[in-house]
This record gives sequence, structure tokens and C-alpha cells, in this order.
Amino acid sequence: MARLLLITLLSMAAFAQEPPRRRYLISIGDESSPVASGTVRLYCYSWYGLQSVKLADIENGHAVLPLDTEKVKRELDPHRNTEAYVLAVRIGENLWYRTPNISPAAIWTDLPGALNSLGRTAALSSGETSLILPPPAKRRITLLYPDGRPAASAGVSVSVYLYDSNHCGSHEGLPLGTFGTDASGTIEVVAPLVPLYLDGILYFEKAGTGPAGVAYSHNVGLKTGPEATVVLKEQWELNEDDYLLEEFELRVLTAKGQPRPGLDVYGRWMTNTCGGGDRIGRTDSKGVARVGLDPSFTALRLMIGGPYSAGDPEADNKSRDLTDAELRELFAKHKLTIRW
Repeated sequence: MARLLLITLLSMAAFAQEPPRRRYLISIGDESSPVASGTVRLYCYSWYGLQSVKLADIENGHAVLPLDTEKVKRELDPHRNTEAYVLAVRIGENLWYRTPNISPAAIWTDLPGALNSLGRTAALSSGETSLILPPPAKRRITLLYPDGRPAASAGVSVSVYLYDSNHCGSHEGLPLGTFGTDASGTIEVVAPLVPLYLDGILYFEKAGTGPAGVAYSHNVGLKTGPEATVVLKEQWELNEDDYLLEEFELRVLTAKGQPRPGLDVYGRWMTNTCGGGDRIGRTDSKGVARVGLDPSFTALRLMIGGPYSAGDPEADNKSRDLTDAELRELFAKHKLTIRW
């Protein structure tokens, strides 16, 4: 009798020490299609980056969601300026379900509620919660040039959109894979009806006016809507025939007409991410720099310093922006001579 009482007490103590959790049976479409394998992850993002922690593995449909939010929070260690949280389920290699953004004030009060929002739930006699995810949709994305031509035979990397509000404006998402466009410029992607993102795709987009006429932004990556069928028409830069880079000649002379060699030419251009400036050329012994420019360049700057002063003390540690008039002449004639 004493042994039985001891075993009972030990069992009760072990049960009391078991961390709080909720057991799930996760399926797609109906209960007869349990998820073979996958993971449940919690993401958070801020201007400073993306963080994530794995909450559970899915094996033959079964998953155990931890309810000890303080422990999860310690493992995730979210940035104090976190903007939002997202709970995501990854199934196999390339299928993702994600919740809408969850506010920092709400996420820690109801983790099961966040997971349940991804589908239909029901309590099972086994004590588990049945979560039935909606079947993914066949998404069709068509890329066209401004004149209506299809962008055929192009490789496009696609992700479920997650966030791009970091300090560089670059996207980090849930990868679906790389797809090739067919003769009509179309790819087919299997994913839920949530916004997608075309990662790394290059294109020019009108962005108002600049000194040399219409201004363009040279963009990287594009967010789509949640529609099953999307048609995108942009000035894509997918192959050599699409490149709008042209050669320009910039000659820099002193006030007395002598060449200024060794001047670095820096370009500034508009883009939707970081990287809108770099050295694009240098003047040779004749004071001539041959540089490649595309429509996104809206200003140029001449700068000299360090080892590139070429023995010209008048230009050391100085810089000069081209004026609007000089830019217009450079783009119109493809060559420009300035005295400085």
C-alpha cells in the first residue's frame, strides 16, 4: 500500500513538472491528409533584422506546441523594437502557411490562437486539437515588358512575403523555389493565397522626373498581391538584351585646360534597397573617364582623395556634383567636358 502511494505521488509530481503544451494533429484539406513532416516557427522582425525560433516539429501530422511563453520568449530573444510577429508552418521543402502580422502586445497572450488562425480547428477525443489547413492554390504570375511582350525563359525566385522593413529595404521571406517562365512569361507556384515576393528580380520603374528627364528607379525584388493570378508589366532586366547601360565620356580639365588624371567618378542612383552609390570610373592620363550609365542615374559626383590624387593638390579632398545642366548635356550627347 505504501509503495502504491509512493508511485502515485511520484507520478503526480512528474505530471505537475511537465511543461504546459498543446498537442495538435495537423492536416491539409481534411483529416484524412495529415502532414507527413514539417515545422512550426515563430518569426519577429524589426528595422534591425529578422529573428525566429522553432516551436515544434510535425511528424505524421502530430505536433506539440509549447505554452510556456516566457521560455519561448527567452529562446527567441526578440529585439526591443520588434514591429510584428508571424507564426508560420513549413510543410516539406517548399510549402508555407503564414499568419497575418501579430502585434507585440498580442502574441504572448495566445500562441495557440495564432496557430489556430491558419485553418479550421476541432477538439479530438484523444485530447489533441485537429488543425486542418486549407489546400494551397495554384498561383500564376505573368511577367510582361511595357510593350506587352512576354518575358520568356527567365528564372524567377519566389517566396511567401514576410518583411522588407529593415534598414536596407531588402526582403527576407519563406522560400518557395526558383521557377522558369514559359513562352507566355508565366510561372506557376503552389502556395496559399497570401502576398508573394519575387526575390532578386531586376527592373526599372518610373520615379518622377530628374535633371535629365524622366527619372527611373533601378529596383531589386517585387511584392505581389494575394491573388491567384497576377500580371506584372515592368521594364525587366533579365538578360543582355534588356540592359539599358550605355557608355558615356566625361572629360575633366583644369581651369587652364590641363587634364585632371586620377579623379574617381562616383554615381548615385535611385533604388528600392541599399546600394544606390558607388565608384563607377576614374579619369585617365588625358582626364577622360568612360562610364556606364543607365536611366536610374540622377546625379554624378567627382571626388578625389587618398592614393588617387595623382599629384594634383588643387583637387585633394574635394568633390563636385555635376549640375542639372551638365547632366542634361551628358545624357543628350553621351559626352561632357567640364573645367574644375
